[in-house]
Order: sequence, then structure tokens, then C-alpha cells
Amino acid sequence: MRKLAKALPLDAPTTIELAPGNSIQVTLIDANHCVGAVMFLIEGNGKAVLYTGDIRAETWWVNSLVQNPILLPYTLGTRCLNCMYLDTTFATKRAPYREFQSKAEGIHELLSKVSEYPEDTIFYFHSWTFGYENVWLALSTFLKSRIHLDDYRARIYGSLSTLDRKQLREIGLNVPSDNKSLRDSGLAVREAPALCGFRNGNHIQPGCLTSQENVRIHSCERGMGCRVIDDDKDAKAVHIIPIITRADGVELAELGAVGGKGDMDQKEELETADAATVGKLMELCAKTIQDEQLLSKVLALLQQTLLGGNGKLDLEVQLQKIGSDSQAEPSLQTLVSALSTNASKIATIEQPRNRTIRFPYSRHSSYSELCELVAAFQPKDVFPCTVGEGRWTPEISMENLFGAHCSDSTFRHDAEMMDLYESKLQLQREKRGREETKQDTQITDEEFLTSPVDAKRFREADAESSSILEQTEFTIPVETLDGTKDKPIEVDGGVVPEISQPATSEAAVGFIQHQPATPSAPGSIKRLEPQPQNKIPEDGNTILRPHSSAISSTPSAPHPSSTLPSSKPHRKKWTNTTLAYEAAIGTHLTWSDYGGLTSTRRRSDQMEEEL
Repeated sequence: MRKLAKALPLDAPTTIELAPGNSIQVTLIDANHCVGAVMFLIEGNGKAVLYTGDIRAETWWVNSLVQNPILLPYTLGTRCLNCMYLDTTFATKRAPYREFQSKAEGIHELLSKVSEYPEDTIFYFHSWTFGYENVWLALSTFLKSRIHLDDYRARIYGSLSTLDRKQLREIGLNVPSDNKSLRDSGLAVREAPALCGFRNGNHIQPGCLTSQENVRIHSCERGMGCRVIDDDKDAKAVHIIPIITRADGVELAELGAVGGKGDMDQKEELETADAATVGKLMELCAKTIQDEQLLSKVLALLQQTLLGGNGKLDLEVQLQKIGSDSQAEPSLQTLVSALSTNASKIATIEQPRNRTIRFPYSRHSSYSELCELVAAFQPKDVFPCTVGEGRWTPEISMENLFGAHCSDSTFRHDAEMMDLYESKLQLQREKRGREETKQDTQITDEEFLTSPVDAKRFREADAESSSILEQTEFTIPVETLDGTKDKPIEVDGGVVPEISQPATSEAAVGFIQHQPATPSAPGSIKRLEPQPQNKIPEDGNTILRPHSSAISSTPSAPHPSSTLPSSKPHRKKWTNTTLAYEAAIGTHLTWSDYGGLTSTRRRSDQMEEEL
């Protein structure tokens, strides 16, 4: 990444040329989240946006932004942000995310609990991800002890320092290489001296982190060979676990805080999505592993992973332990050894039986803190950095959450999500309607088919009508409400919009009924007399209601849903057999359900009549 990502200093406006004649100004501002976390103030073409990324908007930090000379025009009203892209991890008015204890309050609680233990107590801090560096500094200073890291974490934090490898090892931080590119850039990470050490005259002053195990505080990854933590058989070490907050006696833990994988944990996975490849690997294991019980465990592990769905097998750090550091890719023999070691271990990590200290220390902002940040800038729009489209509701819209603190009411993201939200509701309503219609139809069929004889007659009549309909086109003279006759129209499988005529009188809508075809009049249609109970819909549309003679010889009362006009023409093709079957069982009750009616007259005859 060093050829693509360029290091920039904090609080220093930097001009970046995107294209000839097109430049923007970018300023990096500390985000109070973890080492290296920054906000981006981007200005150009008379507009400005603030992208927060992950932040912890504590009151003291928001006050520091108000006083920041780069941000002063936006916090005091001289200029206005066009949009603020906001960390909305905990953006909700619901408890327990409305209020969090500050980081300082959480550290104070931690130190108070730590002070109750004897001076020779060993503490193990669960740092599964970045963002707990201030806790390290507080513990190290309070207990006057450095903090042990495993080699992987030592390399990560050692890369923040401008000291070379020899100097880092001199103060006890064993790293295979140093960050020469950072040293050549002339920039410095401001947290690095306290964590990794710094040059003080002719001496190198150590930081709070070390690779040496003989210390009271450990924050190494378990299973990496630490003789103090991994060999703590008697559970003497006191475990320190950060949580987000407490609410009604419940401690809300952050994901990965106990036994989970995170940014600072090493993780190696074996892709097992290809069944053929896994089969070859199983054959190799069968030839290599002599222990039958161990072989059975390895094969079961591979099969379970393959059938599990995700296609990945977590090897943790077995490959690094078994293989050499110089290997770009593990050999098959190394892979088999890693599988054997992994299968021998217990699959689940047990909760520590050790004494445990939990303290509140959220790395993300509470809702009230986010409101305070937005109110300090009063942007025109707020756009969430994190959002779950499937769970979005107007309750968590930016206007509902932060509208009172903004200078405008644009909220582009709300408009996008509202369209998706309404579409989802419409689909749910249509689905419920189909399910209710299906239930009603099933009840009608059960009531009708009260005996095997009725069922047999129904099937015979349905088969007969389906056979006829498969070979027949239907022509229906439609009489409009004013007494005139329309053009002949055809049931064509439902490819055109429904025919509708404006209402001019209180005439009832007639029903049509299919009669069994005869050689002299195939597919003939008989028009029934209008029934008084069938009123014209209020919108004035003429609705033709098909009714199967296989079920009844008299028209039935219209279904409540059949009086609703179709919002869109149906485009799905229907065969005559399918049309007759659907009409017979009552799933669809109007011709409009099949896409409407269309003329069967030849186009030349129609044009001649028009002329």
C-alpha cells in the first residue's frame, strides 16, 4: 500500500489534484476512536463535507472541534457543511444506546477495581481490536508495569514508530523489521512514543508495550505460546474485559470481546468450497495420518466444513506455528499437520474461569453524543456511514434522529430508503392479500367438495373444459352500459389491459358463463341476465366476471377484491388450460385478472370500419 496510500499529517490542509484543473483540499482530524482513526474534511468547488468514519463524540472532544482553527468557520456559522457523513453505529433513541459513560469514567472504574487486588496479581486485558491504547497507557502507568504483546501485535504497533529495528529491540519490542518508509516521510504518529518508545538524547526511552513475558499486564493473543497466560492452569490471572455500557443490570458486550476474532487476532482459513479438492485432501490425509482416531476427527472436520455452507475452515494460527516464516504458501504436508493439530484441539473456547473485571469503554458514540456533534456543525444534510437496509424504518431516519440539529431538510439518504421501505411494504401487502385469497379459495373448495362424488365430477368437468379451451378462442360481444355494442373481444391469455367503460346509468354488471362446446357452436358464450346485487363499482369501470359451469350454473356473489381496478396490465402469458383451471378453482375472479379482453377482428376489418 505504500505506493498507493500517502501519509498526511493531522490538522494540516492538503491540496490533492484529482485531474488537471480539478483539485480538492483535504484535512485530517483526529476521530477519538483508535490510533490512526481520522475524520476527513473535504472542500472544493464551493462545497464542503465532513466524513467522520468511526468516532467517539465525547463532550470534551466536540468542544475541541469547536476550537479547531480549521473547523472554526463551520462550527461558528461562517460556512456550512453541505453534508456530514456520520458514524451511526449506535444511532437510535432507544435504550441502552442513548447515553454512555465517558472513556474517562470507564478507566476510572477499571483502576478502582484493579487497586483492590494484591500487588503481585497478573492481569490479562482482552484487546481483540484497535481502540484500547489509552487503557493500556492508564494501566501501565497505574500499575508501573509494561504490557506484554505477542509477536504479531508487536509488529503492528512497532510499525507506528520511527525507531529502527535495533532500537526497538533494545527497549524490548522484538520486531522482524522497522517502518523505514514512515521514517523517510518525515512524519510521526503522535501516539507512537508513549506506546513504542522514543529517542531521549543518547538513550531510547521505552514505551508501555514489550515483547517480554515477565510483566504484570498481558494483552497477547491466547494460544500464541505465552507461558504466563497460556499455562495459567490454576486461573490465577485476572481477566479485564471492556464492555459498551450497562442497562438494567445487563452488560452490553462489544462483538468479539470474549474469544472472538478481531483486527488484532491472527486468522488463517482454508477454502473448502470445491468438493473435488476436499476429496483429494481427504485422500491425502488418509495416506499421511497414521492415527485412526485422529484421521477420523480430521475427515469429520473437513466434511462438516464442506456441508456447513460457508466453505471455510478456521485454522487459527496453526500454519504459522508449523510452517516456516519464509513460505509464501504452505506445503500439503504442512497443511495436513495443521489440520491434525486443529482437530485435536477443543472446538470451542471456554469462558475463562478466572476472576473477571468488566468496565464500560465504548469506542463508538451514543445517540446523545452524536446529537451534540451534529448540533455543533448544523450541516445541511446528514448521511449515515453505517445502515442496514433490511432493518431501516422511518424511526431511524436521519430527519427523525438529527433533523432538529440541521440547517436544512434535504436528507438524501432518507429519500432513497423511503422508496425502498414503501416498496417493501407494498410487496408485503400484496403477499398477505394473496395468502388471504388462497385461504378463502381453499375453504370454498373444501365446502364444495364435500364428497368423493362431487370431487370426481369436478375433475371430469374440469378436464373436459380444459380440453375444449386448449383448442378454442372465445369471442364475447360486450354490451356497454349505454346500450351500444362494442367490438367483439377475445380472451387472449392476458396480455392487454382490462376493458373499462364509463358508467352512465345504474345498470348492473352481467356475468358470463361458459357452456360446453358443440360441433356447431364451438366455444359459445351465453350472457346471463343482470343480477340486482351486483352493483357498478364507484369508479364506473365495467368488470366482466368469468364463472365456470363446472362449479355452478348460477353466478356467485362478487369477491370483495374483484371490484378493485387493476393498477398495471398483466404481462404474463396464460394458456387456455391454465386460464380455465384458475377460473374454475376460483383463484382469479375477473377477466381483468388475466390481463383484460382484446378484439379478435382482423386488423384490415377494423381499419375498413374506421375509414
